[in-house]
Amino acid sequence: MKEPFEIEWMGGPAEHHFRKVRPAVEGLPWGSLDPAKFAPAAVERARGSWTEVAINEYRAVASFTEVLRAMADAKAPLDLLGMTSDFLADECSHVEMASRMAMELGGAAPRLVDMDRFVVRPRGLTHLQRANELVLRVSCIAEAFSGGTASVSRDETTEALPRAVYETILRDEARHRRLGGLYFEWALAKIDEAEVARLGRVMLEALRGLAPFWKRRTAAAPAPAPAPAADLHALGWLEPPRFAAVAREVVVRDILDPLATIGIAISPEERASLLEG
Repeated sequence: MKEPFEIEWMGGPAEHHFRKVRPAVEGLPWGSLDPAKFAPAAVERARGSWTEVAINEYRAVASFTEVLRAMADAKAPLDLLGMTSDFLADECSHVEMASRMAMELGGAAPRLVDMDRFVVRPRGLTHLQRANELVLRVSCIAEAFSGGTASVSRDETTEALPRAVYETILRDEARHRRLGGLYFEWALAKIDEAEVARLGRVMLEALRGLAPFWKRRTAAAPAPAPAPAADLHALGWLEPPRFAAVAREVVVRDILDPLATIGIAISPEERASLLEG
């Protein structure tokens, strides 16, 4: 069942501890953004986009919780588990920053989420297979895609606040993306050819879920209201055609090509179909 996406803040000891381990948020230039300087359509688009970021970062909290449990069940190296556990606080911090960005623009956009289907929870697999799949989906695909596309948005924004938010998030996500390489450095010796082939199918399924970001809209999917590209850039976003090109490039450069080097790949025909506009 879908329900409104809402987050709460407890304050007190919980906030005190959280601020000790993630102090950077308070140092960002909050209050420096004036929405009145920008076209209303751009502000509305940015409000919705930053709300979606908050939802996706909250999903990352849940996803890395699943990753950590799966890696523990698979008896992954202890230091790798410790590294991964730190990502949960990172993602909570990202939710906070994205939520505050939406508030700076006038408030979060209403969105519904289905918490029962919020993250992928593979069933019917061994502990190692489950860890393989979740690390692939979360670190090698989701984090690589969000980090690769966000880096372009950061480079093109002209406002101090969204740039600072992106820079803070991207510093964390560089480590989140590195987890995939470190994990498979350990796991590949334990994986047979059938499992590598299965992971290729998992990758294709996950990337098909991202394909709407770069494929042409259908008649049933109305385009958003037009907004000046310069205003979108200033508020931390790219116009849809530009984002589509960036998304396709990121999928090839940061996901398909690196994973192919360790044998997790799709056929040339599947690649061509996936990447077509």
